[in-house]
Amino acid sequence: MKRAVLAGMCGMVFLLSSCGGNADKTSADEEPKALEVKLTGPETAEPHEKAEYKAEVFYGGKRVTDADEVMFEVWKEGKKGSGKTIKAKEEKGAYHLRTEFDGEGVYTVQSHVTAKQQHNMPTVKVRVGDAEAADDSSGHEEKAQHH
Repeated sequence: MKRAVLAGMCGMVFLLSSCGGNADKTSADEEPKALEVKLTGPETAEPHEKAEYKAEVFYGGKRVTDADEVMFEVWKEGKKGSGKTIKAKEEKGAYHLRTEFDGEGVYTVQSHVTAKQQHNMPTVKVRVGDAEAADDSSGHEEKAQHH
């Protein structure tokens, strides 16, 4: 009797393990698409002058208008931790920031975009007034991070 029960259990394990292997093979084999963010806006400005920055978000070549979160961070060179973070406004399929810079200097505008379980953080360097950039490598885009 014990042998029959043991043989039956082994057979069940074999059947169950062979059934579940290919359940979601097509989605697992799909190439993940990259989250792309095109951040645009002026690279020069005057102190206290309004400037507008726009983040256009794409996934697999298609525009994303329902991102989980889009924030803009603005800081003066050398003061990353003391900058301001502002929630973006979605208008006409793009995410916008309207801001002004307090004084002369080199600033960084960075968008933080979370969508489709990925995060992308492109940047734009902005020279305000007569400021000279210490390092003009604006590194316009940091690659997406998968979550």
